Amino acid sequence: MTFSEKYTLVRAQARADGLKLGLFWVLSFALFIGNFHFALLGMLWMATMVFTPFFVGILTRRYAVKWHDGIISYRHAYTHSFLTIFYASLILAIVQWAYFAYLDNGFVVTNYVNIITDKDFMKGMESIGYNKKALDELVATLRTLRPIDISLQLLWSNIVAGFIISLTTALYASTRRHFTPKP
Repeated sequence: MTFSEKYTLVRAQARADGLKLGLFWVLSFALFIGNFHFALLGMLWMATMVFTPFFVGILTRRYAVKWHDGIISYRHAYTHSFLTIFYASLILAIVQWAYFAYLDNGFVVTNYVNIITDKDFMKGMESIGYNKKALDELVATLRTLRPIDISLQLLWSNIVAGFIISLTTALYASTRRHFTPKP
């Protein structure tokens, strides 16, 4: 298989796996939003976040087994892992933008502002070195965010996290033998 064929295959499979991961992340995002209403959903949301690297590792390992007889280099596994997370991040960003633009009506930002302006929270932040002026600027910034701003920030965060997560998931999935034992 040529490099071009391998790259086309890894992109196609990463898109398919990115769809699976993206749907998983949409569920995770729904649990995050539900967390503001029911605390148990927050625990499930955290569980989905912890499971994400394992899920990406499983998807990459399955890709290696299905298309490369289980033998895949670290670089190839890293490419699949990162592209899977990249495509999932795009799907999640679209869903988050739609949520913040049409359904949220400032719900999430209002909850965060309420947390930040809480007297006990402010006392705790001031005790570790934040002053009231910095917290007031943070609140003002939060109130000016548009849905696209929030979605793009979350997209960027997911891509950076994907870059880091892929380092470990590729290690799990890569199995290329660098030597052949002599009989």
